[in-house]
Amino acid sequence: MNWIALDGHHETRDFVELRDEAARFANLLKEQGIQPGDIVAGLLPRTPDLATVVLGTLRAGAAYQPLFTAFGPKAIQDRLIMSGAKLVVTDAANSEKLDGVEDCPLVATSANTPQQLVAGDIDFRQTMAAQSLEFVPVLRNGDDLMFMMATSGTTGPAKGVPVPLKALAAFRSYMVEGIGLRDEGVFWNTANPGWAYGLYYALIGPLLLGHATTLVEGPFTVESTYDVISRLGVTNFAGAPTAFRLIIASGAENASQLRDQIRCISSAGEPLNPEVIRWFETELNAPIKDHYGQTETGMLVNNHHGLEHPVRPGSAGYVMPGYSVEVLAEDGSIADLNEPGQLAVKIADSPLLFF
Repeated sequence: MNWIALDGHHETRDFVELRDEAARFANLLKEQGIQPGDIVAGLLPRTPDLATVVLGTLRAGAAYQPLFTAFGPKAIQDRLIMSGAKLVVTDAANSEKLDGVEDCPLVATSANTPQQLVAGDIDFRQTMAAQSLEFVPVLRNGDDLMFMMATSGTTGPAKGVPVPLKALAAFRSYMVEGIGLRDEGVFWNTANPGWAYGLYYALIGPLLLGHATTLVEGPFTVESTYDVISRLGVTNFAGAPTAFRLIIASGAENASQLRDQIRCISSAGEPLNPEVIRWFETELNAPIKDHYGQTETGMLVNNHHGLEHPVRPGSAGYVMPGYSVEVLAEDGSIADLNEPGQLAVKIADSPLLFF
């Protein structure tokens, strides 16, 4: 794992280190009475601690719940009530948000000094240091819970979206066919693991394939993005249209330094417009492709980097292998060509569907 810290320095964690830290955290969970199937929440920035908590939770057979660090106490409270989480792991910068959470579960805080800890909180770093590196992974079934996600909360309190372990098969399909991840090359998905796209495909997806991933702690800026791509030699890049529009606004001169370096770019979150597609092909000589999915289903319809098919700018693309998707007319029948309708997944013919 490549990690760019808030101050800009670069650290790496190899797979042995990731495994050992996951084992330590799994032992910490066992020590605190966390059982397989219990929910462990993480209110953490993009740091190595985040990877430790996610991977260690899964190693212990528990399920991970992401909490976006920009959430306020009410949003956090709603999600913790929904999930029934038994433990929340946070850092000193975010721990005060938990002060206003009613019936808050046990808290473990990663802090630089004891003075940053709230009375009653577990000292994450000190407790981790005392744990064994040995922990036999708890085996689970495909239908057992892996993540407890949540809807956006735009229509009332956030609703739970349980994600079972079998979703890993769908994650793999997207990383190979949608993202076009290859053994060689450097991958960076800028999405925050506090949300589905970042958790599924920035953290778990590449590691699932035994591929390095990249976490950048700081906020998005065009300058820092160009710096990370250049420093790490990123060849496969994923993000949101908002970021791509800011890159375009910074001008073609800045982009020239990275021309021909990036092999492919993936965009998710909202539709790309044709102007963005043309700019990246012209200025960076990099194909940027639209991908569509939801928290509940994972990615469904993509202009795939890993599959050969025609691409029409402005089109969402083709259904991902493992899913059957149709456009339905108002009466529920399959819509005619060029007729607008509702996108629908045919469950019986979608073996990778995990919702």
